Amino acid sequence: MKIIHEPLRYAHEEGHTDVCYSADGEHFITCGADGDVRIWSVDEMDDPNHTCVGELALSVCQKDDKIYTSTGNNEIQILTHPAGERDGVFTRATDPFNQIVICRNKNFAAVAGEGMSVTVMDLDTSVAKISLSDLGAPCLSVAICPNAAKLAASTGDGKLRIWDVESYSLLKEISCFPKVNSFANAKNLCRLDFEPKHGELLAYPLKNVVKLLNTTTWAEEELKCPEVAADFSVLQYSSCGKYLAAASLKGDFVIWETLKKTVFQTSKHDASNAICGLMWNPKGNGEIVYTDVEGQVSIMSNCSRLQPVDNEEISTEVEKVDENGFTENDVDFGDFLEEEKNEDTDRASPEVLDFGTLDSPDPDARSVDEIASSPGSTRRPRTPDVPMQSPFMPTSTPEHLDPRYLCWNDVGVVKGYGLNSGDEANQKTIEVEFHDSTFHNSMMLQNFQDYTMGSIGKGALAVANSSQIMVIPLAVSNKEWYLKVEEYEEIVLVAASESMVCFAMSNYLVRVATIFGTQRGIVSVPGPPVCMAAFKNALLVAYHAGPVRNSDQNIIIKLFKFEGLNVDCFELGSALGPESTLYWLGFSDIGTPGMMDSLGMLSLFPPKCNTWIPFCDTTKHRRSPGDGFFVTTIFESNQTIGGIRCKGTVYPGFVPRPTVCELAIEPPFAETATDKTQMEMNMFTWSNLNIQDTERKYKETALKIFALACKNDLDQRAFEFMQLVGNQQILNLGLKYTTKLNKRRLSEKLMDLAAVLQEENGDADDTPKSFHSVVSTTEMQMPAQAVIKPRVGKLSISKLTPKTKKTKQEGSQQDFETNTPISNENNLSAVNSQDSLFSEDQSVSDETLKAYEVVEVPRNPFLKKQPTEKARDDLNETKSLTPIFNPFLKKAKKTGSASPLSLTDKNAGISYETPDAKQKSTEVGEKRRLADAESEKPVGKQRKLNQFMFSKRQ
Repeated sequence: MKIIHEPLRYAHEEGHTDVCYSADGEHFITCGADGDVRIWSVDEMDDPNHTCVGELALSVCQKDDKIYTSTGNNEIQILTHPAGERDGVFTRATDPFNQIVICRNKNFAAVAGEGMSVTVMDLDTSVAKISLSDLGAPCLSVAICPNAAKLAASTGDGKLRIWDVESYSLLKEISCFPKVNSFANAKNLCRLDFEPKHGELLAYPLKNVVKLLNTTTWAEEELKCPEVAADFSVLQYSSCGKYLAAASLKGDFVIWETLKKTVFQTSKHDASNAICGLMWNPKGNGEIVYTDVEGQVSIMSNCSRLQPVDNEEISTEVEKVDENGFTENDVDFGDFLEEEKNEDTDRASPEVLDFGTLDSPDPDARSVDEIASSPGSTRRPRTPDVPMQSPFMPTSTPEHLDPRYLCWNDVGVVKGYGLNSGDEANQKTIEVEFHDSTFHNSMMLQNFQDYTMGSIGKGALAVANSSQIMVIPLAVSNKEWYLKVEEYEEIVLVAASESMVCFAMSNYLVRVATIFGTQRGIVSVPGPPVCMAAFKNALLVAYHAGPVRNSDQNIIIKLFKFEGLNVDCFELGSALGPESTLYWLGFSDIGTPGMMDSLGMLSLFPPKCNTWIPFCDTTKHRRSPGDGFFVTTIFESNQTIGGIRCKGTVYPGFVPRPTVCELAIEPPFAETATDKTQMEMNMFTWSNLNIQDTERKYKETALKIFALACKNDLDQRAFEFMQLVGNQQILNLGLKYTTKLNKRRLSEKLMDLAAVLQEENGDADDTPKSFHSVVSTTEMQMPAQAVIKPRVGKLSISKLTPKTKKTKQEGSQQDFETNTPISNENNLSAVNSQDSLFSEDQSVSDETLKAYEVVEVPRNPFLKKQPTEKARDDLNETKSLTPIFNPFLKKAKKTGSASPLSLTDKNAGISYETPDAKQKSTEVGEKRRLADAESEKPVGKQRKLNQFMFSKRQ
C-alpha cells in the first residue's frame, strides 16, 4: 500500500506555516507568515474562509467551536469555527507565542512563549494553571500529556525539560536539540508529542532518529529509518496511538508502527521542502495534512492499515493519470482522438466537439467546466500578486488595535480609545499629551464622529474620519473649525505642522489650509497616496507611481513647498529596499526629508546631495530578530534618531508605557566595528548633515585618520585623504606631522597640494554657499601684494593670533599682511556641510574695510604677478604712512605660544606677524633684504618661502 499525495495547494506566503484538523475531521485550518487564518473543507474544493489576525500567525489549534491562534502582536486570538469570525483575545504577553497545544482529555492548553516561559492555561477561564519562566532560552515547542499530569518543552538552549504539573517540579532534563537564539532562526522545530492513550511515552526527534522516552522509568527506545539521513523536525502520534509520523528538514515522511517498532511507510515531498506542520485526521481514516516552509498545504492518504485499499486498483488509477492531471475515466472523448489523428482534416467537426452537453444521451459524458472543477484536475492556483501598500499615517499603530496611537512625534502623543468598538455604550475618546507641559496642557476629546486619523504639530491638532476633518489651533484651543468633503470623496491621510494643515483624498487630491481655516491651496499627485508628513510650509507626499513590479512597491515621494499662495514641487524618488514597504515618512528637526522602509533602513534626503542617503540601519540595534524600532522623530542637529524599542513586535504597546530612546545616526559602512570606520562614518555624516558643534571634532577626526594612515606607512592613502578634505589648515597641520615623521616624499606632495589649493582659492570669485541656506556675501577684490593696516582702536587682532598676554597698545599697532584676495574658501565649508568654521575670523565686512589704509609695498622681483599700474598709483598716496614690510625678516620667537600641532587651537599651522616684529629697526630689515637679494639661492625656494611664509625659529 503506497502513500498518495494530493497536489500541493497555495495556502500562505513563504515562511513558517502551521496546520491542524478540526475535532470532527471535516475541516483543516492553516495559518502563516501573511497573518491569515484559513479554514479549508476536506471534501469540497471550494475556496477557504480566511480571517486576518495580524501581520504574522505562528500556531493554530481547534477545540469545540473555537479556534486559537498565536499572532505577531504577542497575543492569542479566538475565532469561531467554522465561520472564522473574531471572538476576543485569549491572552497577551510581552513576547510572541511560538506554539499552542490542546490537552486531549482535559480543557487545558499548553503555550510555548518566546520570552523563555511555558504556561498551562484553562480554556474556560483563561487563567494560568502553571507558569514556568526563566528557562534560559526561548521555548520552541511544548507538549502536554492526555491527563495534564506532565508537561514537556524544548528550548533554544538545546534542552528537553519535563515537569510535573501538580508539583511544578522538574522531573527530567536532556540535552538533545541544536541551540538557537530565537524561534525565527530555528530550522529544527523540535516538536514533541505524548502517546495519546496513557501518556507514558514521550516522542522527540534527535537528529535522524526518533526517541521514545518512558516518563515513568526514563528508559529510551529508538525508531530509525535507514533511508532518511536528514534531521527530523516534526512528529505526531495518530489518534489511536498505533502509528507515529515524522517529517524531516528535507521533506522525508516516515511512519512507524509503535508496537512493532518497524517502519510502515515512507514518502517524499515533491520539492523536498522542509515540513513545518503535520497532523493526523481525528477520524482515523489514515490521512495526514501537512504544510511546508513555502506556504503550501497537502494531504497524504493510506498512512495506516485502518482502511485497506486494493493495491491493484490504486496502481491502475495512478497509471491512468496523465501529465495534465486528467484521468482516462474522467471524460469519454469518443471518436475525437481518432479525428485528431486524421492528417487530412485540419479541424474537428462540430459533431465531434459537441460532447458533454446537458442533452447528451451519454451519462458519463461531462462538460469541460465539470472536468476543470473535478478533484482529479485540481492544480495549484497561481500565487497571488503582492498588493499595493495601503495608506497609513506615520508614527501611528494599525487600525485593528484598540487602544491605539494615532500619532507620536516630537510635539506630543495622540491616543485613541474604543475606536474599534461596535458597542455604542462604550465611550470613544481621544487623549492628547504634550512632551513639554509648558507648551500646552493635555487634552481629552469625546470622539462622537469616530475620528480614526490624527496628527499634531506645533501649530494645531488635526483629527479626521473619511468625510470630515476637525482642527484645533493650539494658540486658541476653543476656536476649532471643521471641514467636510463631498460624498464621492474620502479622506485617507492627515498632516499638521506649525503653519498649515493638509489632508489627502482618495481621488489623488491634497488640500492645504492654514491653522485657522483658510484654504490656501490644492495639489494633485499622480497616484494613490500612501503616506504624508508636514513641516512648517513643506509637505511630503508618498504615492504609488505604478503597480508592484517583482514584489517591489513602486512608491515615489514628492516635496511641496508653499510660499504664501504659491507652491513649488520637487520629486525625490524613494529609497525602498527590495520587496519592502514604506514604514515611516517625515522630516528631521531642521527640515530634512526622511523615510524608513520595513527592512529597518532609515534614509535622509539632504538638499545639497539631491539623493537619498542611508544613515541608520535600525536592525543592527535590536536584540532579537522579532524586535522592531518605532521611529517618532529625527534629531538631526544632535545626530540621533528618537523612537521606541519594541520587543517581539514592530509597534509599541500601551502597558507599560513605552520609553523613548535614541539611536545614533551612523551610515551603514562596511566593518563598522573598527575605529577607522567609525571615524570615516562620522566624517561623512558631518559633511552632509547639519549637525551642531562639529568644528573641533571634525578637525580632530581628520587628523586622526591622516595620522593612522601615516603610522601604517600608507602614504598614498594619507595623501588621498588630504585631497578629499581639501582644507588649508588641516593640510598645514598634516604637513608638519609628516615633517616630524621624516616622510619627505609625502611632505613634498602635500606642499604641491597646498600650492594647488591656494591657487584655486585665490582664483575663486564667490563665497561658497552653506548647506541649508543660500547666503550671498560681498567679496572685496583687492590688488595683489596689498597690505591692509588698521587704524588705532579700529580692529583687534586677538582673533587672528593665538591668545597671548599682550597690551592693548601692542595689539592696536600690529600689522598683518595678505597675499591673496579675501576669501573664506580655505575653511571647512568645502568639505563640511555646516557653516564655515572660521568665517567669523576671516570674513571682512564693508564697515571694517573702511577702517583700513592701503599702502604700497615695493616691487618684489620673486613674484610672478605684480600689482597693476593703476593700483600702484592709487596706493602711492599712503606709502609713507607705514614702513616697508620685509617678507624674509626673521620673526621673533614666541614665548608661551601654543603648539603648532595642537588639535584644540584653530590657528595652529597658520603664521601671522607678531607685534614684536615692529620693534626691529627698519634699517636692519632693509640690510637683511639687500643681503638676501644679493644671495645666489635658487629662485624656486624663495618663491615657496614667500608663498607659505615659513620662518626659521630663533
